[in-house]
Amino acid sequence: MNKIKPTIYWPKLKSIKRIKPLGNTSPWAWIIEPSFGCNIKCGHCCAELIPEEKKMFMSRETWVSTFEILNAVSPTVRVDICGIVGEPTLHPHLTEWLSIARKLAPLIQIQITTNGTTLLKGKVNYKSLLDAGANIVYTDQYGPHATFEKLAFDSGYPFYQYYNKPRDAWSPWTFYGPHLKMIVLQEHPGTWPKSRLKSGLLGNWYGHLNWERAKRFGMTPVTKPLVRRCNQPFLYVNVASDGHYLMCCQDGMHTTAGQYGNVSEGVEGFRKFWYGERMQRVRGHLRNKDRAALVDSCAKCPVTPSRCDYKHWTDKQLSVYWNGKEWL
Repeated sequence: MNKIKPTIYWPKLKSIKRIKPLGNTSPWAWIIEPSFGCNIKCGHCCAELIPEEKKMFMSRETWVSTFEILNAVSPTVRVDICGIVGEPTLHPHLTEWLSIARKLAPLIQIQITTNGTTLLKGKVNYKSLLDAGANIVYTDQYGPHATFEKLAFDSGYPFYQYYNKPRDAWSPWTFYGPHLKMIVLQEHPGTWPKSRLKSGLLGNWYGHLNWERAKRFGMTPVTKPLVRRCNQPFLYVNVASDGHYLMCCQDGMHTTAGQYGNVSEGVEGFRKFWYGERMQRVRGHLRNKDRAALVDSCAKCPVTPSRCDYKHWTDKQLSVYWNGKEWL
């Protein structure tokens, strides 16, 4: 197959004004899991540990509730359809439901992160996903680069290889709003150089891994909790396939499901989760670099994302919580 060049012409895009009903405590992004379970087994991921009987797809009702809530509390936000550890394109209605998401939340920027295997098999395609309402299809290429480039080229939408980004190309991590349409082709962790594997970009799902297989990626259990802040619970809303809010995107095995409420509880349920006593306690420990206090989660986590020490909320905002009726 002849090598296909990435899109050359990238016109300038204007970002739309962000609307933040919750002020500086508004979520920066939502991570939504259409599928709990994956079709491949990777040594750096806990998906292989999910029992067959617990694998599931998100229901239409949960999908609708999620987008109704996020539009009410953060109408201009990035939405990552990537699953916590699930492969989103396995969901049989994903393409169809993207149009529902777009109608319910017209100003959001939807990014689908996929391993690309269903694209290779022709079960989904770039054009249909982007036409239906997605803005970005971010692909970890578990397959030949040339094949993915051909599929991207055939879609008619602009694309590039992540490590060969054209000078003026758009970034998938910048908020441009609903008008953005692009494909980003990325390397999967199995092809990363050792320097990148050592950079702290891979989490360990609160210690839920096949450690023998994880050795290949330089991953080992956390034996001593890090003394570091983390910004994840300040910025990201994580919705599991059954509608439960999770503490953060590292909860691949849903260990915190049931502790923070469910999208079925509507906007007021979201407020009780986002500003509730339990979530505020987590944030307080992380503000004080006390991961050790969160024994079943942060104490086992090695993730140190960029600017994880940055203070996003004020200390005063962390000193109160919402019980559903009043601030305490």
